[in-house]
Amino acid sequence: MEQTFEHDPHIASELRDGVGREIVEEAAEDERLTALHDRRRFGLSEVAKEMANRGDRASVEFGGHSFSGAVVSAGVDYAVLEGSGLKTEVRLDAAYWSMIPVGEVSSPGSTTNETLAARLAEHSEQGNTVRLAIPAGQLVIGKVAVVADDHIELTDPDGKKLYVPLTMILAITTSTGF
Repeated sequence: MEQTFEHDPHIASELRDGVGREIVEEAAEDERLTALHDRRRFGLSEVAKEMANRGDRASVEFGGHSFSGAVVSAGVDYAVLEGSGLKTEVRLDAAYWSMIPVGEVSSPGSTTNETLAARLAEHSEQGNTVRLAIPAGQLVIGKVAVVADDHIELTDPDGKKLYVPLTMILAITTSTGF
């Protein structure tokens, strides 16, 4: 006698379970491929904004400098990390980014369409003393007097005028302890 679902009620449920499992597996694969596609099309700006939205913690290496902290904000060409009483605005294309695994989710940060040059102009308007990370592990300290198209004019603590090309500025660090 041939076995049919009328004679064995378990055959129908096994068939349904098998089809359901296949649908779930296909959906999971579709989600994985969609996430991979998104990662391929995102530029560093979008990646940084995602880090800020999640409140990720990161460690960055840039031109002989390093800094770790929470990603609290991201703009067009930079991301802001806060940690150890300092805030560092790091140029995205000048750094190597490592994500630090954390057990709990931090509070989400903010995103903006502002550039690093615009941040320098704000530091100038506010009269902030900044530390500029430049290649080879060097720091330039002073107040931003002028932000031009391709450079900034900085007044160091001794009153000297310094001219720094924007392309040399890897990061801007300020104190958050005030």
